[in-house]
Parts: sequence; C-alpha cells; structure tokens
Amino acid sequence: MHMTSEEIYRMRKQFFNDSAATWLDTFYKNPESGQHDLHQKALDRFFSLIPLKPGDSVLDVGCGSGVLVPFVLKRITETGILYELDFAERMIEANKSLHKDGNIRFVVADAAEAPLEDASCDSIICFASFPHFHDKEKSMLALSRILKRDGTFVVAHLDSSEGIKKHHESCHAVMHDHLPGKSEMYDLFQRAALSISLFIDEPGFYCIVGNK
Repeated sequence: MHMTSEEIYRMRKQFFNDSAATWLDTFYKNPESGQHDLHQKALDRFFSLIPLKPGDSVLDVGCGSGVLVPFVLKRITETGILYELDFAERMIEANKSLHKDGNIRFVVADAAEAPLEDASCDSIICFASFPHFHDKEKSMLALSRILKRDGTFVVAHLDSSEGIKKHHESCHAVMHDHLPGKSEMYDLFQRAALSISLFIDEPGFYCIVGNK
C-alpha cells in the first residue's frame, strides 16, 4: 500500500513518541554497568572530532531522550547552553525527566522549523537523527541559518550508511528513512553554505562535519 508523505510523517512521529520511555534502555544501556554507556568508546571518538568548548551554545537536533546530554555538558560546562530539540513531544518529556541542568533548553519542533535565532549556535549536532528528517534540504537550510559563522555542523551515527539502511528497513515506521549517499550529502551541505571538512562512512561509525 502506497503511503502519502504526510502519512509517513505521522507514522514516524508516533513511533518515536511510543518508544520514548524505553529508548535509552533499548539502545544504550550496558548490561554490565547498568548505565547508558554501551557505546562510550564510539561516542568519545565522535566528540573528539568536534570542537566543543566551555561557553558554547549547542543545538542537539533530534535529541530523543538525551543520550548526548552528559557528553555535551561536560564540554561546554555550566557556562554554555544546550538546546535539546525533537519533533516527538514524549521524547522531550523523557529527556526533561532525566536531565535537570539549568543550562538546557528543551524545544519541541521539527528540524525544518527550529525556532532559534539566526547565528545563535556554535555547533549543531544531528546524531542518529538525520535519516528521519522529513524534508532534509529544508532542514539543512533552517539549521544553517541558526549556525554562527565558523560554526560546526555534524551528522553522525554509530553505524555505516549501509548499516543504518538495513537497520531501518527492519522497522515499518522508519523503513523509508535512509542517509543520502555521499554525493547527495555533499550537495545538501553545499546548498546550506557549509564546507565539508571530514567524511567518515565505515562499519560502526558515520560522521560528516561541515563548517559555515
């Protein structure tokens, strides 16, 4: 059965809302430590590739229930601001319940409609979220507007683009959600006035970094 774009969007949003309460436990909980540090080594690698520093303003797009929060706050300290943005309101509710730091701003919005000021963020991170952006070009343009000059824009995953595609195909709600190929991603970054400084697509790790 062919689904309309709007039906796909609604199904995707419902899936993330329904998964919010258990998301971190499902994908990030380490059975040995009982903590959400299952992918600690890969996330440490990811954060070694982006220049976060004390006082930075960071936008975490498609943040879900906040797996990146402790990693970002550790680097920007209490002097920085972290915007946690997701289109699924229950993901934001779960995130709020877990993270009480005073320098976090929670935002329920689609990436393409992110309601932040122009040139207000030093870094924008799309971690494990970019395939789910309904309109990728519109989202990139909207997010680029928010990024400061010389700011950093990152798309990252803990799997290769091919691995992500296979993973999503196993779930009806997100079976349409794939990472664009390398040339298409480069085009999207270029149209958003971002120059690419790093591209990695390998088993267990995907990262593309652009600068404004």
